[in-house]
This record gives sequence, C-alpha cells and structure tokens, in this order.
Amino acid sequence: MIRLMNAADVPAVAEIEKLVQSHPWSKKQFEDAVNAYQSTVIEENGEVLGFCILQPVLDEANLLLMAIHPSQQGKGLGYELLEASIAMLKNNPVQIFLEVRESNTAAVKLYEKSDFHQIDLRKNYYPKPDGKREHAIIMVKACSDDFSKLFN
Repeated sequence: MIRLMNAADVPAVAEIEKLVQSHPWSKKQFEDAVNAYQSTVIEENGEVLGFCILQPVLDEANLLLMAIHPSQQGKGLGYELLEASIAMLKNNPVQIFLEVRESNTAAVKLYEKSDFHQIDLRKNYYPKPDGKREHAIIMVKACSDDFSKLFN
C-alpha cells in the first residue's frame, strides 16, 4: 500500500535512509518533511519498505529523496512508489526535476523507465566516503502534453 507518510513512520524511514545513503537525512529532517512536503511511503503488512519525498513548487516539483529498503530492491517497488507519488501530487506539475548520483545506475534506469531524461550534469556535486566528489545527473519529467507551458 502507498500512502502519505506520518510522524510514526519517521524511525523506519530514517533507518532505510541510513542503509542506503552515505550522507543520510536526520530524523529531524524527516519529521519536517512530513508536514512541509508531499512525503509518501510504501508498506506491506504494516512494515515501511520505502519512501518518496516530493517538493511541489508552483507548477513544478522536485524529487528530493527516494529509497527502498535494500532487502526489497529489485522487486519493482521503487517504480510503483514513484509513479503513485507523482500521481498523488496536488499541484498538477508541468515538470518534475531530480538529481541522482552518476554512479547510481539502478536509480537512473528507474527514472528513465518513469519517463525522466537527463538535461544536465552537475559536476562534483555529491560527496563520496573517500573525500572525493561525484557528478549529479539532473533529470526532468514532463507531466503535461501541453509543452508550451514548459517555456512560458
């Protein structure tokens, strides 16, 4: 089941984040996200398996963070969560932006499957555990057939 995140989900979401990110968000950031953004979770039998945080801004949205528990990856849950989260946006965005680590090929493929495409590269954006930096791929998804809105 995919639903809006609530405060009771924060410990599970923060734990998933720690498992998948080298620089995870804090519990406080997740607590703030419950009210400030559109935050969704995917759960099964009462257990949170993943989350998606979208930031609606006027007629756009930014995908801030998304993760699936490592034990549940590769089962299509990420795609299901992403598509449902986008469909739940109330601002009917014309386009959605995201940034993803260049090395995260599984995420890039997931986003491409959801009709995102690369528009730019942000060099040396993400920190790496070895102290070096990694490029971020900037991607966008057009959510409207009225492409004139994209340029006005």
